[in-house]
Order: sequence, then C-alpha cells, then structure tokens
Amino acid sequence: MGYSEKLGSWLSLGIMVKQVERQVRDLQKEFSEVQKEWDLVCLQPCRGDGEIRQKDERLSGLEKRLVAIREQIRELERKRREGLSETVKKAGYESPFT
Repeated sequence: MGYSEKLGSWLSLGIMVKQVERQVRDLQKEFSEVQKEWDLVCLQPCRGDGEIRQKDERLSGLEKRLVAIREQIRELERKRREGLSETVKKAGYESPFT
C-alpha cells in the first residue's frame, strides 16, 4: 500500500470519526431536551386518576426515548472507538507499553 493510499484511508476514517462525533453531540443535545421535558412532566400536578394515567403514559414514553437515545450514543461511541483503533492500526503505531 502506497503513501497516498494510506493517507486516503486515514482521511476517510478521520471523516467517519468526525461524523460519528457530530451524531453523538446531536443525540446528547436531544437527550438533554427529553430529560428537561421529563422533569417538567414530573413536576406537573394531577387532579385525578385520568390525569395520573396520562402523566404516567407520557413519562413512560419519555423514559423509553431516553433509553433509546442512550443506546444510540453507546453504539456510536463504540463505532468511534473502532474507527480510532483502525486509524492507529493502519498507521502502524506500536505502543511503548507492549
């Protein structure tokens, strides 16, 4: 593999890592917004069983969304780590600790 091929693969991995980082930031922002909404719903008073049921359903939906976002973030961070390790492997880096 020539220098230009190595450079191209490093650049494409670097671009992929940046895209994943951007997606993670967007998901973290969305997570924060959903968390704020969950907090607001939690603080809303209820006047009866019907309102309590509605509030519980809404909180349950928001909680499911929070769990899904957390899982997406974990998956993207795993992808990012893999991309970074690929970059290190392709660069032929050898740790001084091994």
